Amino acid sequence: MGYAAVAPTSDQAQAQTLAAEVASPDDADAAEGKVVFDQTCASCHGLDGSGTATGPDLREVGPASIDFYVSTGRMPSSDPSAQMPRREPVVSEEELADLIAYYNESIRSGEAGPEIPYEVPDEAPEPEDFEPQRSDFESDEEYEAAVEESAAEYEAALEEYEAEYEDYIQGASDTDMGMRLYLTNCAHCHGWSGGGGALTDGRWAPEIHDSTPREIYEAMVSGPGAMPMFSDGVISPEEKQELISYVKTLQAEPNAGGIFDLQRVGQVAEGFIGWTVGLSLIVACAIWITAKQRAHD
Repeated sequence: MGYAAVAPTSDQAQAQTLAAEVASPDDADAAEGKVVFDQTCASCHGLDGSGTATGPDLREVGPASIDFYVSTGRMPSSDPSAQMPRREPVVSEEELADLIAYYNESIRSGEAGPEIPYEVPDEAPEPEDFEPQRSDFESDEEYEAAVEESAAEYEAALEEYEAEYEDYIQGASDTDMGMRLYLTNCAHCHGWSGGGGALTDGRWAPEIHDSTPREIYEAMVSGPGAMPMFSDGVISPEEKQELISYVKTLQAEPNAGGIFDLQRVGQVAEGFIGWTVGLSLIVACAIWITAKQRAHD
């Protein structure tokens, strides 16, 4: 989507992060979504979403693609011709819901493109999402009370999210299947640990350590960038559960790389680097010993 947006206001930035304020799609306002589209998308994709020389046609990409690109901050872009990395979203959750409502009502061609998988959990709440600002309170007592209340709200939100995730993932019990699906379909680009990797033509497969279950699902069904599309006919929803469950285990796995961290690029690459460095040191030591012996003679 074309870049025509300025930095969000403080109210918008707060709405982006507060999990308790995530807008429901049922409450979305398509009229407000048109405003968001005109400000942030139309300059590249056209007022009707049919595309321009700098932005592709959006009419058949589907709402899942819109949600993926905007929620991960990849769009709107200051350079539509370049691959965009993940970043903080420019629009708030409420504005995104409005934008998708407008897209479905006025831009989308019939029922083209994949739907947003609302049954798949999105982002887990973070403690800082609920932390009050000291400047908003007149006394320390009021601030401390607000801190305690926000901590309780965070715990409640986290429990709700974990319950939602467990409810979604409850059918995913075959870790080996999830691993096989990931290694077969994902690892050759995103790396065996999810750390990402280089592609052709200067492109790259992004790391997926911060991806939410919904973002992973949306990426599979919409095929962003150079990624192939894995529709439900190619990888079934049940298999997607298994794959997402396995990716979550990768995200939770600590990186024990130490000061020579190689970002878990893979056993073969890491072994090659280890052998190369080791043999180089052995050769260097042999040359040094030989040179020292000759000097002594």
